Amino acid sequence: MGIIQRWTLPLLITFFFVTSVTAAVNLRDRVVAAVNCGGGEALGAYGIEYSADYSDEGMTSDAGIQFAFNNAETDDLEIYQTERWSKESFDYEVPVGDGEYVIILKFSEVYFSKAGEKVFNVRINSHTAVRNLDIFDAAGGRGFAHEIYIPVVIKGKTITVQGHSRDYRGKIIIEFAKGPHDNPKVNGFVIVRGTVEDLPPPPERNIPEDAFPEDFEIDETDSNNDPHEESFNPKIIRGDDMEEEEEEEMFSATTGSENPFEKKESITWLLPFAAAFIIIMPIAYVIALRFEKKQK
Repeated sequence: MGIIQRWTLPLLITFFFVTSVTAAVNLRDRVVAAVNCGGGEALGAYGIEYSADYSDEGMTSDAGIQFAFNNAETDDLEIYQTERWSKESFDYEVPVGDGEYVIILKFSEVYFSKAGEKVFNVRINSHTAVRNLDIFDAAGGRGFAHEIYIPVVIKGKTITVQGHSRDYRGKIIIEFAKGPHDNPKVNGFVIVRGTVEDLPPPPERNIPEDAFPEDFEIDETDSNNDPHEESFNPKIIRGDDMEEEEEEEMFSATTGSENPFEKKESITWLLPFAAAFIIIMPIAYVIALRFEKKQK
């Protein structure tokens, strides 16, 4: 009985700790609206239930299905795989009452391979909340998630966005505005009650592998400087996948050298005799010694 009591308290503490942590990151009951732009209904991270995209502006794409989005929450992958984009500015309107809210915008670059090729703006009720957004640069590359948190306060006929007040007519208007390069887009958005401090942090920016610190020393020794050493670019081929015809081409037609597999086959018949000789010789030697002792 004492053992049971001794373990009960730690288990209860663990249970309440896990429950409280889960509750802290479960945003489902605080969601006013959530849309999987360019896609269907989906259950994302933190218990957020996304509705299917209801907009008919611009075009949709699922080009993101080829990426893993390693810096994002696993449950949000479906959100980053689809998008809505347009050659012109487009928006979403969401009816919202008085209170404090945070607009979570979800982006990922899945087409361009360098910064500066897609740059646009985001406006909330005519206020430019995000200027010159470059998703590739902000996320740290192609195929990575990027989120932006925009706090807003609604009171009566006024909406305050980042300290700037605008007229409010019952709807939050999220506009993805045409910028200096290419077309505006979005992968998903969420509007939740509360403040930024109440939310889990957004995905961390990916750090490219070639972004070494300044004091990182690189051995610049180049073997190609040696005129006697030829450059070598090996092609890896699995032996069990190689056909006989490919073997012949690889070692004869391509390199002009003899096929080493043929040499191996030419001496294969000698192996049994060599093995027998190695085994029999010690045995014969022992027998000879014993026979010699008996003779004495």
